[in-house]
Amino acid sequence: MKPPSITPTDQDESGLLLPRENYLRLIAANDERILSSELNNGRSIVTERSGIHLTPLAEWASEQQALFGYDRPFAVVALGGTGRGEITPCSDLDVAFLFDDAIEGNEFLLELQRQTLHTRQFFNRYGFCFQALPFCFEDIPAIDGKQLNAFIDMAPVHDPAGLTDKFRERIRETFDPFEHFLLVRNFWRRQWEKAGTEPERLDRFDIKSDGLRLFLAGIWTLAGKEFVHSRDIYARIEDPRVLESYEFLLRLRAWIHLQRPPGGQPDALGNHVEDVLGFGDFLSFGAMLGPEATERERFEFGDAVRARLLLARRRLAAFGRGVVEGELRPGRSIAPGHPVALGAGGLFHTPLPEGADGEARSRAALSLLLISQRYELPIDPAELETTFLEAGDWLVPVPELAELFYEPRGSLADSFEFLSQIPGTEERLFPGYGKFESSLDERVMTERVSLRGALERQKIRALEKKRLAGLAQQSNSEKPSALADRTYEVSMALEAAALDMVWIAAIKLALKTKRLPVTPEDVAAREDESRPLHERFSSGLSGIPLQEYYSGCFKFADFLPETLKLAQFLVANRRAFKEIADADLMDAVQASKIVQLCGNDLTVLRALFVFTCADRAEWESEEHDPARWFNIRELYAKARMPFRPRQDPAQALTKAGYDPEELAILQDFGKDFFEGIYRHYAIRFGVHLLRLRAQGPGARPKSSTIREGASVILGVAAPDHAGIAASISGAFWKRGIGLRQAHLFSAANHGLALDFFHLSPSGAAASGPDLNRALEEAIQEHRYISEEDEAALPDVARHVTLDEWRIGLYCLRAETSADVGALIYVLTCKAFRRLGANIHGLAAHTGRGHAWVSVYLNLPTGLTLSEAREIVADWG
Repeated sequence: MKPPSITPTDQDESGLLLPRENYLRLIAANDERILSSELNNGRSIVTERSGIHLTPLAEWASEQQALFGYDRPFAVVALGGTGRGEITPCSDLDVAFLFDDAIEGNEFLLELQRQTLHTRQFFNRYGFCFQALPFCFEDIPAIDGKQLNAFIDMAPVHDPAGLTDKFRERIRETFDPFEHFLLVRNFWRRQWEKAGTEPERLDRFDIKSDGLRLFLAGIWTLAGKEFVHSRDIYARIEDPRVLESYEFLLRLRAWIHLQRPPGGQPDALGNHVEDVLGFGDFLSFGAMLGPEATERERFEFGDAVRARLLLARRRLAAFGRGVVEGELRPGRSIAPGHPVALGAGGLFHTPLPEGADGEARSRAALSLLLISQRYELPIDPAELETTFLEAGDWLVPVPELAELFYEPRGSLADSFEFLSQIPGTEERLFPGYGKFESSLDERVMTERVSLRGALERQKIRALEKKRLAGLAQQSNSEKPSALADRTYEVSMALEAAALDMVWIAAIKLALKTKRLPVTPEDVAAREDESRPLHERFSSGLSGIPLQEYYSGCFKFADFLPETLKLAQFLVANRRAFKEIADADLMDAVQASKIVQLCGNDLTVLRALFVFTCADRAEWESEEHDPARWFNIRELYAKARMPFRPRQDPAQALTKAGYDPEELAILQDFGKDFFEGIYRHYAIRFGVHLLRLRAQGPGARPKSSTIREGASVILGVAAPDHAGIAASISGAFWKRGIGLRQAHLFSAANHGLALDFFHLSPSGAAASGPDLNRALEEAIQEHRYISEEDEAALPDVARHVTLDEWRIGLYCLRAETSADVGALIYVLTCKAFRRLGANIHGLAAHTGRGHAWVSVYLNLPTGLTLSEAREIVADWG
């Protein structure tokens, strides 16, 4: 390729080439060198091409700083392959702006970005473009992963104040060399190790990822020890053939790039499709000789290139593997002088002095476990016979125990799984654990799969996974819309992510020790001889009272006082959410109870909710009892309302598209509906409510199946009549469909009912159009509430009571050992026919061979509570 000819318009008034034209001419000359058959000039070509880009960039940066009058320290630096001076035709320009100044609102930075990002000004003048991220010293702690690797090869382009060296020194002071080594090693094992074993492969060869990076993995491993530039490591390579092989691949990469169409874009990992060679590319090397060569000459030249490429691939793979894995032969120390190192078999601790006491041995053992957790690395199995030998005889709580709980990375559950291999270790750290892990409880007796130690670790794992998911969701989610009403959106993952490690550690400690201290509940259970033995003696296994357990057992473990205080609170109130959610409807009074229990502290409330979710992640989970978990989420959402801003419901509905007429109907359903969780399902019935009102009492009801988590809720909108709850309950019972709870709302001024029925897990399977049609017909035709229906009611109610629940609101409660659905129907039908009551809600709970149903109702005007009690006295 000949350099382009020069015209007068390519020159300035002095006759010098303009920057863009000079760039194009120099690039054309570099391309001509690339297209030649010379193979030993790879380093020269990439160095020259790098200078073609970086020299005008330095001139521009100097000019801009002077023109703007910016007198603060500022630098333009090249990173990664650009910083190594290894630019090829399809390479990205990896450039950064460094400031010893605030970046936010920096006018000079905005001007640089205007020219390079937001307009084509730089490109039009210089003929190429780049995107540079800005960094200041405050950004350094956040530089990690692939970006940290790029900064290893940071090189100054324009740096009058010496910022490059200052940044490198600051990174050197703050980064974790061992973590960087693991990053490189993990990249090697995931992406490059396989490529290093396939040097003969011809169908696909990524010259960057499967070739150059095999060599660079070794370079970065060595450079990362002291955070020096790769050039410093190049100079230390003893065998010159290694660097020659690398430079040959750079030479070949440049030629391959010019065979590709321009304009390709890299993927998220910086990989270019232009770097991928297929079988045809391996046959094309002879073309480097040009058309004047004979076919035989091109054939032999292609053979020679392939032979050299094969040797280069093998040599670079051997170098990279040897350096990366060679670090493990003596053991790669976590830090200079640190007693823990990573060897070929995993992490190990240097031998302790002979005669070391239990505390020293415990600190060594738990520090090894802590490093394993932090870096997610296995411990060398040989340590079971060295550092952890007979640890069940000497292990004691030391500060590293608390550090395991506070460590934000890795899995505490995995750490305890390792310890569980060694008899007696967890008992020494958590008194009572030895009895706990071999004891029986209801879950063990029901599932018949595993002992309790494994089940406890599952709970901690569930918490860890949810918290990681919540953190990821936080970082990926957009700012909530101003229109969104998220009052009742409750996510365990996000709530866990909102807690710092002081509180997460308390939750983990509570999960670990929940059944070990003695609580008043444990004493009551042991004295209850009606219970099975495995339930009476499944808790309080240390024999140590609750307060004494947390104040005495961890005296030397260095837990923060607030962590121990919260852990004790969680264990003492481990059933709080469950018991309140099971007891009654979730109203403001119930929310107030849980808030007061938590001392009006949102952090404690949030921790109790997250603990409850983790504690029941598998046993008594949402899938097992969706209605209870619906209540728990509703209770938590209502309890946290005083601590967070809340959008006005009317405003939220208006912005969601409800017109004033629809809004008036929804408000008529009452405050509990309008400000509660069920308002969010109103969108399914908005237009239909208007039609129902217009058509009057004869209008056909509408039903809709709502799925909320594991809950299946049947919503029904209909003209209101006093027996509607009994009609629906009768329809469910006749079809053998179980109910868990229901909330019924009445818009008295509009003559409408909007009811929500939570189906039991078995009943949820029967939901669908046929059930919806049957319910609509039962409501419209007032079925199951006649005198004849009442006379045919089954005799299933026992221990019927009627008490005032709230001012003016009563609870009709009964027990049965028969069919729960039958009891619901009996109570709702008799409440309608005998009491003339207006039913607001119901709940059903099951226990050992018994079930309880609560129906919440208003008594009609003129009927006193004592009179109503006389009526219900003979119901069972």
